[in-house]
Amino acid sequence: MAGIKKEIPNILTLCNLLCGCLSILCSIGGGEVSASSASWASIFIFLAAVFDLFDGMVARLLGVAGPLGKELDSLSDVVSFGVAPSFIAYQMIVFQEKMPDWAAVSVLVMALASAYRLGKFNLDEEQKKDFKGMPTPANALFWAALGLHAAKTGFVLNVYFILLLSLLLALLLVSNFKMFAFKGGPWTWRAKGMVYLFLVAAVVLFCVFGWLGIAAAIILYPVFSLLHFAFDKEGGGKAFPS
Repeated sequence: MAGIKKEIPNILTLCNLLCGCLSILCSIGGGEVSASSASWASIFIFLAAVFDLFDGMVARLLGVAGPLGKELDSLSDVVSFGVAPSFIAYQMIVFQEKMPDWAAVSVLVMALASAYRLGKFNLDEEQKKDFKGMPTPANALFWAALGLHAAKTGFVLNVYFILLLSLLLALLLVSNFKMFAFKGGPWTWRAKGMVYLFLVAAVVLFCVFGWLGIAAAIILYPVFSLLHFAFDKEGGGKAFPS
């Protein structure tokens, strides 16, 4: 029984990995992009994020957190939050048929940046409370939200804008720019006022603009992080640590 209990968080982590694999299959399956396949590619990333949220929580609740779970989590995140969203961005470009495939492949730099960021995260003890660089799930949810918006409305961003966004987000993933994490306390207004404002803004954007609002909220995440470390008592530090 104890052995089964120990493996429950790992099973949830593997479900995260499975969702990432299914997202990739939906993105490239059959070589054609449809509204249905694009939707499912994005939905599986959101499901992966749910499993990623709960595996750590369950591990701590059961008291079975360990090094294997940490490594397995990072390996799964590379696929679900690095490779899978890169393929969504890639298909957005190929779907428009305005750029050769070899040029569209450049969006895969996000997968490389995600792997580098996760490797650095595992070795950095300073990221227990806040993040250095954008967390990979945030980047993945940005592209998943864009994918759902495109599947619903048929609107896809200009190919060059997609390339620019992928490059900027890849740079943000590997940067030392400090971003707040949704963990740790105290959760008072003085300590995390900007975090609260960000959450309110995200809800409002989603209610008004739907999935596009989620993508917009993630773009605002670095902005509110900058304000958090500049003005909140809990932030109390520089956006770019030395």
